[in-house]
Amino acid sequence: MTARNARFWDYLNDGRVKITLRPGQSLTWSKWYRTDEGWSSEGCTWSHEGDGVRCQYGTDGVDCDGRLRQGGESYVPLDDLHAGRMADDITYPAWKQVESWQRDYQAEAAGY
Repeated sequence: MTARNARFWDYLNDGRVKITLRPGQSLTWSKWYRTDEGWSSEGCTWSHEGDGVRCQYGTDGVDCDGRLRQGGESYVPLDDLHAGRMADDITYPAWKQVESWQRDYQAEAAGY
């Protein structure tokens, strides 16, 4: 039996987006923008792994406090793609956090 397509909603660029992934397919979204104190970026790569979808995500940016990077990984089985929170009559995936990380460059430079 072959795996089915993964179809789910996400919220990107201030709007709802329906994403469809074929088994084995990956899709990446990212954006970068200037802020009043520096810059910011964010992104995500969704990967269809046969029995579920993995999302590797991250943010990066510089402001008055220095540079801060954060990221992580979440996973959702195909059966839970429509079992998460509901907003505006749309049910989003029930993502489960697999890992998360953070790197604070100013804190590292200060010896923390």
